[in-house]
Amino acid sequence: MESIGALIEEYRRITDHEIRAERDGLGPRRPVKDNIEFKDLFSPERRFFSSSDDDACYVSSFRMGHFNIPDIISGSAAGVSYIGGLNLGRTIIAEGMANDINSLADFMLEQKLGILDAVSEWEEDGYLRMDVRVYECIECSGLPNIGRPICFFEAGIIAGALSEILDCDADAYERRCWTNGYSCCQFDVKARI
Repeated sequence: MESIGALIEEYRRITDHEIRAERDGLGPRRPVKDNIEFKDLFSPERRFFSSSDDDACYVSSFRMGHFNIPDIISGSAAGVSYIGGLNLGRTIIAEGMANDINSLADFMLEQKLGILDAVSEWEEDGYLRMDVRVYECIECSGLPNIGRPICFFEAGIIAGALSEILDCDADAYERRCWTNGYSCCQFDVKARI
């Protein structure tokens, strides 16, 4: 099995190339449909996690429980999903399952949620800003391109965990996603420092 560090470096190269080539906020894969259908939930594309024989079943079970009815992805569930992730992210830190961004990455890897990569961070106008990516995201990897991001749950996990770690309110906004043509989920994180 290839090392997670080498895989992250490869994903960074792929994603950086996709970002440089993007047009109209879309990655290299063009939208193929307007909505995700139930049958789409059963086709994950997760190179690292697929080494486990039961990954497709694991991902499909998560997606069926999480999405319940696929058309909820289009709007009304976004806030609920984000808040659920926010609460989970806070709890992961509060319960000592992780205590910083690196151990959060380890937790997400162990739980097969995805491969978390804190690409960069900088200060700007009194805020800590971060570029955080998730590769092989359980929520979207392998789903069709519908022209918009859908990983509100993962955005919530990242915001909640960082809120606890930094002891301030943090927000994570998903800019890029498998479902708008990229090979990762990319979150813009902003926290008042």
